[in-house]
Amino acid sequence: MKFISFPCYLVVMQLPTMAIGKVLSANNTSIIQDEVLAHKLGLIPIKVDPRLFEYMSENDVPNEKNTIVFKLNALCKKGSQRLIVLSSELKWLPNSSELILATESPASYSITKQKTYTSFSSSQDTLPEFSNYPIAPKDVDIIIAKHGPGQEIELEAHVVKDIGMTHAKWSPVATAKYGVLPKVVFLRDIEDDEAETFVKKCPIKVFDMEDIGKGKKRATVARPRVCTLSRECIREEGWDKNVAMRRVNGHII
Repeated sequence: MKFISFPCYLVVMQLPTMAIGKVLSANNTSIIQDEVLAHKLGLIPIKVDPRLFEYMSENDVPNEKNTIVFKLNALCKKGSQRLIVLSSELKWLPNSSELILATESPASYSITKQKTYTSFSSSQDTLPEFSNYPIAPKDVDIIIAKHGPGQEIELEAHVVKDIGMTHAKWSPVATAKYGVLPKVVFLRDIEDDEAETFVKKCPIKVFDMEDIGKGKKRATVARPRVCTLSRECIREEGWDKNVAMRRVNGHII
């Protein structure tokens, strides 16, 4: 088992991926707090190859090589029906952030170009990797929020590259489980009415009936992989002498 645990650890904790690492909220009048909303957004998988991007440290400036920018602007107009905000509402901004960076001297906006939260030297959609395959959420039907009339969310989400050891949202897989292949052995043939009774004992339908000719039927193991070894089929007294619940040593599923 230890030989299986190590590669699982590498995939879950050490394999780099892309996830929303920063959320800049401009307006949020929904019932979801900013912190909870940011956490939900971070768990939305992004359809992009992390090998095309660089890691970003605390001292790095967000640019087109280490940051992906999405915007979300969802408004439920007054008098309209309830609005379900889905992950499809996240729109990719290949040309950089659109939110103006807060500075100590707002008057400087009239003199110099307004600075945003990222510094892109070129548009990401000009790269051949993204021209035919635009960056987007992997699944477009993930529910982000449910708006009532008059509620609105306006924000930017910045995607960066990292690993699962930093936070679970950068883990490219979900928690996985594994076990040994179950093996159900009949110690004697179970036929006809007795077989029908036995097949019905299993709540997950591991067993089935097979025709053995001359109008006779016999119980058989049809789906051994779905067996959880719950022993429900042999719980009644005497059945453990007819059926044995075992495992196939060395066969991992």
